[in-house]
Amino acid sequence: MSSLPTGKFATREIAGPCTRKPEDVRCRVCILDSSDFFGSLSLEAKRALQEHLQFKTYAQRALLYREGRPGEHLFILLEGEVKVYKSLSNGRQQIHKLAVVPGDLIACEDLFLDKHSSTAETIRPTQICFLPKARLQQVIGQYPEIPDTLMRAMARNLNAYIRHVANLGQKNALERVASYLLFLHETHHERNLRSEVLRESLTRTELADMIGVTQRTLIRSLKKLESDGIISLIRDGFVIHDQKVLEALSAGG
Repeated sequence: MSSLPTGKFATREIAGPCTRKPEDVRCRVCILDSSDFFGSLSLEAKRALQEHLQFKTYAQRALLYREGRPGEHLFILLEGEVKVYKSLSNGRQQIHKLAVVPGDLIACEDLFLDKHSSTAETIRPTQICFLPKARLQQVIGQYPEIPDTLMRAMARNLNAYIRHVANLGQKNALERVASYLLFLHETHHERNLRSEVLRESLTRTELADMIGVTQRTLIRSLKKLESDGIISLIRDGFVIHDQKVLEALSAGG
């Protein structure tokens, strides 16, 4: 369950827990309060959204939605990891987004489409709050500040996608792997702990598809980083030993 807000969140108008939820699934802090997207909304707007929030737990490798199916919800990540991908004609997946930070929005880019443009699948057991699109549109009509928040989310997603495409087009395999490891470090749930172990939930196939290389090239690049003493490979993740070198590689240095 979410903890009480501190730091920058403590000064915001707090909507508080969803009192309509059963106590065993009620967060101590609503994700609308702690989310980078919704946290700065007025108290009235957050409570209007909160009234329509629904909670659901997904098992590992479960689908939130499938490409081409009607889009009916906006999903807000509470805990877990979700990959968003396009299915290619050769059966492979092109992963273009990983939702890993609590408060991340999923399917935001599909809000004004009739059908989903991608597929979203959990990587590990995941908790989600979701807003029915029809209810969200009703609240948007009452609180014009909410569309501004959603537009910022869409702009962030678009910028991330542009960076991803640029990585695929301009960087070699080693630079792409370095960029991904930095992303993993920046978004890792345990990044503030002393341990430098980064747990990895993607399979080697998924990671290779995401950064646009073959599995053989991916493994060769990881082994190169390990042999140079920049990282260590462990059973379920990585240990970064020299972040500055990774940053230089990611930048093409």
